[in-house]
Amino acid sequence: MLDELIDRYSKYSDPELMNIYLNINAYTDEAQKALKIVIENKGGINSLTERYRKLAEKEEEKLRIYNEVDRLYKKGNTKNDINSTICSEILSEEEIHQITDMVSNKLEAERTNVAIKTSTYVGSILGGVLGGTIGGILWALQIIYSGHLFYIFAVGLGIISYGFIKFFTKQNKNNMVVFIFTIASVLYALILGFYIYEWFGYRGPNR
Repeated sequence: MLDELIDRYSKYSDPELMNIYLNINAYTDEAQKALKIVIENKGGINSLTERYRKLAEKEEEKLRIYNEVDRLYKKGNTKNDINSTICSEILSEEEIHQITDMVSNKLEAERTNVAIKTSTYVGSILGGVLGGTIGGILWALQIIYSGHLFYIFAVGLGIISYGFIKFFTKQNKNNMVVFIFTIASVLYALILGFYIYEWFGYRGPNR
């Protein structure tokens, strides 16, 4: 068992080992012994602590750079301007450029998502009608065969309508048109369901 634990802990990263070390009292004596052996094999606790400190410092610096790049982008700076402005004593130039690209891609995706285009209206109408029709039929069947109104089912209608609209527009609820048409589609489904029920009437048990 000890050898198995040593083999397992040997594959752990420094943060994982440090997390175990900080909660050592929660582990069995055998696990504690295995951990100490692995830590010693990796240079001892002082070496592990130093590596962990540097890793945490690097992650904090990445977060700082990320927030700074995000701020500069939102002020209208270009990628080249930002890359020439941002500097770090901890991160390499390549790592800074990777963060810049990450923020750029994120903001571009956000802009694309909230943009209102012809395809947004077409996809919202098509998805809203299709999702609302399917949802309305399911809503009607629920009433027809149960004789009860389960308004929690409206949540399901919302999921169906939103799913179809998102599929056709490739945009999510943060887009105002998608959001409005999702609500409209749910209302359409509810009204359609009631009309279908009025047409066919109750068909459940004890009819």
